[in-house]
Amino acid sequence: MTEPTNKKQFSLRTAVMLPFIAVLLVTLSIVFYTQNNSYEKLVGDVSEKVLTSYTQNTHADLNIFLNAPNFAVKSMVNQIQRYQMYHPNDTKQLQQFLKDSLEGIYTGLEQMDVLSFGGEKKEYIGFRREPNASLSLMLQDKRTNDDLIIYRGSEMSDNIRTVIANYDPRSRPWYKPAATTFKPSWSKIYTNADEKKEITISTMHPVFYDDDFIGVFAADVKLDSFNKFLSQETKHTKGVIYLIDDQQRLIAHSSVGSVLSIGTQNSPVGSRLFAVESCDETIQQSATYIKNNQLINNNDAEVFSFYYKGERYFSQITPYIDGNNLNWYIVISISESDLLGHLQEEQRRGLFFGIVLAAIGLIVGVYLVTQVTKPIFTTANAARNIASGNWNNNVEAQGSIYETTLLMNAFNDMTNKLQSSFDAMRQQITFDSLTQVLSRQGLIEQCRIMLDKKDHYEQGLLVIGINNFRDINDSFGILEGDQLLKNISDRLQCSFTHDDIAIARVGGDEFALFFSKLDDVEQLKQYARDMEGCFMTPFRVASNNSLLSISTGLVYGDLSCDSMTLWLRNASIALGQAKKNNLNMSLYTPEMAEASLHKANMTAELSLAIKNKELVPFYQPIIDIKSGKTIGAEALIRWLSPQRGMVSPLDFIPLAEENGMIIPMGSQVLTQACLDTVERINQGLWPADFHMHVNLSVCQLTQNNFLDELKSVLHNTSMAPENLTLEITESRLVNHDNSTINTMQKIRDLGVQIAIDDFGTGYSSLAYIHKLPFDVLKVDRSFIKDLTAENIDSSIAAAVCNMTQGFDITLVAEGIETQEQAKLLASLNYHHAQGFLYSRPIPLEDWPTE
Repeated sequence: MTEPTNKKQFSLRTAVMLPFIAVLLVTLSIVFYTQNNSYEKLVGDVSEKVLTSYTQNTHADLNIFLNAPNFAVKSMVNQIQRYQMYHPNDTKQLQQFLKDSLEGIYTGLEQMDVLSFGGEKKEYIGFRREPNASLSLMLQDKRTNDDLIIYRGSEMSDNIRTVIANYDPRSRPWYKPAATTFKPSWSKIYTNADEKKEITISTMHPVFYDDDFIGVFAADVKLDSFNKFLSQETKHTKGVIYLIDDQQRLIAHSSVGSVLSIGTQNSPVGSRLFAVESCDETIQQSATYIKNNQLINNNDAEVFSFYYKGERYFSQITPYIDGNNLNWYIVISISESDLLGHLQEEQRRGLFFGIVLAAIGLIVGVYLVTQVTKPIFTTANAARNIASGNWNNNVEAQGSIYETTLLMNAFNDMTNKLQSSFDAMRQQITFDSLTQVLSRQGLIEQCRIMLDKKDHYEQGLLVIGINNFRDINDSFGILEGDQLLKNISDRLQCSFTHDDIAIARVGGDEFALFFSKLDDVEQLKQYARDMEGCFMTPFRVASNNSLLSISTGLVYGDLSCDSMTLWLRNASIALGQAKKNNLNMSLYTPEMAEASLHKANMTAELSLAIKNKELVPFYQPIIDIKSGKTIGAEALIRWLSPQRGMVSPLDFIPLAEENGMIIPMGSQVLTQACLDTVERINQGLWPADFHMHVNLSVCQLTQNNFLDELKSVLHNTSMAPENLTLEITESRLVNHDNSTINTMQKIRDLGVQIAIDDFGTGYSSLAYIHKLPFDVLKVDRSFIKDLTAENIDSSIAAAVCNMTQGFDITLVAEGIETQEQAKLLASLNYHHAQGFLYSRPIPLEDWPTE
């Protein structure tokens, strides 16, 4: 079963639900986003309008609150100046005027806490409102011996509150600015010099007699009066209002508590607190925002918001400048709940109901999607089980949706048909369709079953191959060959009927017999001999009786459940060894596997060597035996391996002939030898009639396109055909038909000579040789090495010479190693000689140039 890929995959339900949920969430998000934006816009507009309205009202009321004392002072100064009520040596008239004014026309101005006059002669007359609305006279003149006396009551008496010596009104904050600028204004906030030490601010007005400055008239407003005023303002706003100066110190606020410090790090005892030090947390938070965002000294009103304890507050800071030396700021802060009332709660309730409705929709959607996907999911699981080999997975129709019911019914039909098909396929895989015995795969599976009961026994495997079975197919046809295989199978099944024996066809003409209970290897060999007996009786083939011969590979040992594939391979190796050595049977040994592995490695390396052109020709001279001159050379292939070094031709040429690589290998050598010959002749190093001998495999010779390839090589290398001789081994020509002889003749027709190599190793007479078209006969070195003067007349070398006297051919003796051999062959009229006496095969670059 193919597992899902590593790529992230989703279930069908997830794939269906994701878009649904995504659309739902996007819709809700858009709704909530739009609603929230609308709400925020509404809140922003409402907060700005409400705060602006509150600020404007407070600003207007503060103007009235402050202008009333200012107007009163201005009016009284006009009267004092007009009626010249001030007399330096008699202040009684002015004292009475102040008292009558407070008790009379200005009784309603509760914010005007003190009304006073200070003269240039240090006299001082003032009346102070007490908490019980009574007046206290504050007097300093000659009557008080120039001490400031504060009386309990509005008249001079013995009932004195306090006496302040050395009091000089001219140095007080309510006097000096007016005496300096001669203009009416508000003083800075200061602390009174009386026994109460209250914080106050004064509206002051200079007094003149005929342009002569005589003193300052002032009305005090205590900060506590400002607090009362702001508290009255918040009855309509539900928020917090406070006044600060340009240093962000509190002037007044609508909250509970004093604006005076009891001692902090930044505010000494008795001084005004910074707004951020206020005990009111709302004032603290808004003042902190103002400080952090540097909203002071801004000439425009600024609306801002902040969060405190999970609730949002809206605030506005507005400059208050009256033109009479007042530079304050009005700050109003109000919570979102107080600002909007139930609107915020209604919005949250709407969001809650929206979420509830969305959840209900989601639940309904999940239910509906489940009703659609559950049958599909069930079908998918059944399909997975089927892929794992479990066919009992019919699914029951679920739900009331037509398409899913149709899908599940179709799946059940498909499952039943697939099961039938796979059963049939299983039969084809397990059993050979021709002979009906076990197949290779069937044998492997059957062995697993048999090995469950093997007890203490050993096991054995026989693999038999029909020798020359291809000839039977070629002679009688494939149908007759198939019938023969059936007959062999039937005979084997009749001969080996025990339950502990399994018979299988494991190849085209190969059968295997597995024995699960053996006592020793001799018992396996006896079974092999018994099987040979099955083939002693001829088989009927195309109305003819044919006696077949077989080769057998044997494997013996303790077989594990998973080792049958290895045993089949080992048995095949043993079978190949038996066929190679013409044996009836061969028992597998580990050395065979090593040899097979070596052969496989050598084959792979040889293929790569051909590709990398590691195969090069070495040249051995061919000598005119009488003159001693070099008239030609034989190109002998050599393998220069980077890993193995120089590899012997005996190690790789048989392998190349076996696997067909001799064809590209021979083509490379032929091409290179022609190129080298043309180059040396053109350089004048070799004579124009130099003969290059190149070995030609019969495999090359029998290729349909060999003549075309030969012509192409001659053309591409500019090699003259007369300079080329192709050597063919005599023994390799025996089993080939007339088409091979025709090809040899066509080669000669091109002008290329043919040499029969290793003559004498195949046929020792001319019974077959005389049919072959050739120009050169090379006598094998085995007939030369023992040649002496004593045996020359009876030697095979002499016999060959005598037999070929009627042929127009050149005789070449191979393997000449001594001068004596050369002289004896010259006496026999051999034409050419080749051997170590003259030179070993050498690379072209080592060939003598002289």
